Amino acid sequence: MEKNHKHMVLNATVRNPIVSADMCVKWLKQLVNIIDMQILIDPVARYCDTEGNEGVTGTVVIETSHASIHVWHKEENPYIRMDVYSCKDFSAEKILNFVRETMDLVHAGYFLIDRNDSLPKMIENVII
Repeated sequence: MEKNHKHMVLNATVRNPIVSADMCVKWLKQLVNIIDMQILIDPVARYCDTEGNEGVTGTVVIETSHASIHVWHKEENPYIRMDVYSCKDFSAEKILNFVRETMDLVHAGYFLIDRNDSLPKMIENVII
């Protein structure tokens, strides 16, 4: 496997957010499948009920690194913050389409970072 060290960071507003830890675990498993990766450590998710920070946080360890998501579903405009890092190449477009299809994406911005060298560099910066 050729190492690629790509990191995607996504901020998005959605209409149909993940609202429970169980939903988040299922969603993360689907995400790993969509990007053609393999789970190394099963997804884990927890619901946070701290006032002002209510929402779901989940993470999954893949053979080539990780993916994580934080969902604030009680906001007037629910939003997510997520990242995917892998030393195996993946499609940012597939991830964006998966968010679009599963959470009814309103708008998003993401960037891709090339982390192959000691100093990371921006590959792509997209606002949708």
